[in-house]
Amino acid sequence: MSEICDKTRIEMRASMMQWVIVVLLTVIATCLLIEVGLGTSPATAQVTSVGGGDVLVVGGQITKDSYGLYLVDTKRQALCVYQWLPGTRKLRLMAARNFNYDVQLDQYNADKPTPGEVKSLVEQNKRLGS
Repeated sequence: MSEICDKTRIEMRASMMQWVIVVLLTVIATCLLIEVGLGTSPATAQVTSVGGGDVLVVGGQITKDSYGLYLVDTKRQALCVYQWLPGTRKLRLMAARNFNYDVQLDQYNADKPTPGEVKSLVEQNKRLGS
């Protein structure tokens, strides 16, 4: 039984290391592209999925003159934004946020129509259509 547990732990560590390597390679590749002037704009950004689809990595423009990475961890429901600083050749964490509770809101800081009004319109449309 102990051998099975040890084997499972080793496999889990190997899987985690592969995930970390993929993320790091994606970060390095994006930073290199930005450094040589081939950075992507938000309109042409490529989404890379790693960790079995749990993490999305998007390279894109942060400000008018800077680029970086957006990481979305769907499993942990978190978002991180990193800015590439070409002068120092480093990544700087700009923001991090867990959006677990954000996505549970029906409405926040949004104009009309409210979700309830949309629901009423849909129900009314269904009644008129049948």
